[in-house]
Amino acid sequence: MKLIFTLLFCFSFLLINAQQTKPICSKTASKFKKEKSNTLPINYIKETEKYDVTFYELDIVATNTNTNLKGIVKMTAIANENLDSVVFELFPSYTIKYILIDSDTAKYSWRNTGIHCKTNIKKGQTFTITTNYSGSSPDKTTNPLGGAGYTSEQSQTWKKHVSWTLSEPFSAYEWMPCKQSLKDKIDSVKIAITVPDSCMAGSNGTLQKVTSLPGNQKRFEWKHNNPIDYYLISFSVANYVDYSIYAHPKNADSILIQNYVYPNSLNYFKDLIDNTAKFIEYYSEIYTLYPFHKEKYGHCMAPISGGMEHQTMTTLGYFDNELVAHELAHQWWGDHVTCGSWSDIWLNEGFATYSEYLTLAKLFPGEEKNKLDGFHSSVLSQLNGSTWCKDSLNQNSIFSRRLVYDKGAAIIHTLRHIINNDSLFFKALQNYQTEFAFSTATAKDFKKSVENTTKIDLTPFFNEWYYGEGYPTYSAKIQKNIDNSFILMISQKTSAPSITPLFTTPIEIQVSRTNKSDTILRIPITSNNQKAEFPAEYKLKEVTNIDPNNFIVNQIEQFTTSLDTMKDNLFIYPNPTTDLLYIELKNPSNTTLKLISMDGKLILENSFTKEMQVDMRTQSPGNYLLILENEHSTYQQKITKN
Repeated sequence: MKLIFTLLFCFSFLLINAQQTKPICSKTASKFKKEKSNTLPINYIKETEKYDVTFYELDIVATNTNTNLKGIVKMTAIANENLDSVVFELFPSYTIKYILIDSDTAKYSWRNTGIHCKTNIKKGQTFTITTNYSGSSPDKTTNPLGGAGYTSEQSQTWKKHVSWTLSEPFSAYEWMPCKQSLKDKIDSVKIAITVPDSCMAGSNGTLQKVTSLPGNQKRFEWKHNNPIDYYLISFSVANYVDYSIYAHPKNADSILIQNYVYPNSLNYFKDLIDNTAKFIEYYSEIYTLYPFHKEKYGHCMAPISGGMEHQTMTTLGYFDNELVAHELAHQWWGDHVTCGSWSDIWLNEGFATYSEYLTLAKLFPGEEKNKLDGFHSSVLSQLNGSTWCKDSLNQNSIFSRRLVYDKGAAIIHTLRHIINNDSLFFKALQNYQTEFAFSTATAKDFKKSVENTTKIDLTPFFNEWYYGEGYPTYSAKIQKNIDNSFILMISQKTSAPSITPLFTTPIEIQVSRTNKSDTILRIPITSNNQKAEFPAEYKLKEVTNIDPNNFIVNQIEQFTTSLDTMKDNLFIYPNPTTDLLYIELKNPSNTTLKLISMDGKLILENSFTKEMQVDMRTQSPGNYLLILENEHSTYQQKITKN
């Protein structure tokens, strides 16, 4: 659709400004973020574990302008033991017309969000619970601990009304009768959505048929034939157009990419949508073939501040390379293999976030450096915090941007460094995807799987980086012995010493050498004060960088040569900084200052004798290298701009 220039400019301005924050998943920016979730009583949760769900059939009537729903939902399950009752969930704002156990009307009671049905089912018996219900879904006023399961709003940018579901982590019961258990994947689902004929309804799997109905309505029938977790079942309703393209992975048939987008947004987003095919082809190489290649991948637009990785059809607010890459990666990391508990959400979000970095490195080389610096700056903004989520009922903990997404991605880069063989690293990821295909796994499962492939004991890595807290601060210097051999001394202190007193990850030290080329030395770490000896022929001159490839979240206190006398004459503060950086010399001397970005660009060069202040307000957040030189020595230090 053609737009006049003024209107297009306004849309562009709104979209560009909306995307500058680059939210990763809608969960991190949700206005419905919950302090606590899962209101089902503990004894009812235990009751739900007495059966396994095998099939859902949803028949829903919805519109794009409100959250009113009518539905008949059939949940088929197998009893794990003899049952005199069955428990499932539905929010009590709905009216239930009837509940059937197979063909018999069930007597039931409703406690909180749990529905308790009397029955008589034998162990191993297959049974179906049919619930006929109607009403309006809750919002944050009627359900303060939720209210995001089913939403209806207008896109302020594109002026389109949309209704959509978003069930992660505990909100499926806000729009459908269900069992909310991560480890009980449903074998398959059928989803039929009846909507106004001006709308389209996107959902999981493949579109079986579209039927015109009386009263200006249409019925969209979708079928998904792969295991799926409860929170990944979804639908979205709006005035969409279908823009479909195909990916062509190696050694596989073409994969349909079916996109339901606002008609007036297609021209703006078309090129970004087309990039999805390249991403699928790349991930199919490094992770295994796209898991749902026999069905489709796709997107449904909705006015959210990011995306949600609904299986085979992501819901997102706009198209952006990093956002699309992140949600697509979830089809492997979260959908194909789902975290076995919300404490291990790193397996979903950490790997999807690291996939953004991998995508930039592969398809947009050069852009990945800022992405990695961003991960590190985020983690360094506080002294502690674990990627492992201790409180699995707290959504703020489950979806912590700093710890789960950013630190989660950063420590995967550290794991890659520890393995120190990219072919083996990606082989380990592929083996994990194969071993736990269409099921769930915990971090312990991942650890064991990677250890089996690499033959590396990853206990220190998990204890220090995943379960542990904080980060190391390094300093390094070179000393020359009487016999002209060299000692490289590396000191480490940690930001949370009572929890993680030492990080044993090997560290790379970049050094210059007299009459020889610079080199990077990989030093194993076993103590907070590490020494490495090198013979005279190494001709070590000075340390020029610590962790030059940013494999480790860290701060650098200093790195010097044995001739350095400047460190005792210096005050540099504050570091990290947000605005001004102050440098003071106790004893004045003619000193040259250089500020260099981590990609080697000279940002500032100046001279001073006593004190100097550097304005960092105009610099982007990240790490920089400060070099101070006088006639006697050189001093270098990493500076972090938050």
